[in-house]
Amino acid sequence: MTRRGKTPSLIGGGAGACKFEVAKKKRTCKRCQSTISGGTDCVEVNIPSTMGIKTYCIACFKEILAQTQKDLDGLKAHVGMPA
Repeated sequence: MTRRGKTPSLIGGGAGACKFEVAKKKRTCKRCQSTISGGTDCVEVNIPSTMGIKTYCIACFKEILAQTQKDLDGLKAHVGMPA
């Protein structure tokens, strides 16, 4: 069978798509509750099935990515793929 389109990611399916943004106004990081000033880099994650977004500061997003990588490495080990 021919595969069509982009290979889906299990990570993005549950958490929503994320994009890097420059905050246009003051925001609050969803994880650490720190203030993200206007003009500062941040990450927006769409909440599936709603119109909402979660905003994270770059420091928290780095920690989220590190945890995601650990989770992926565990899944790879479980199915016999090299990490």
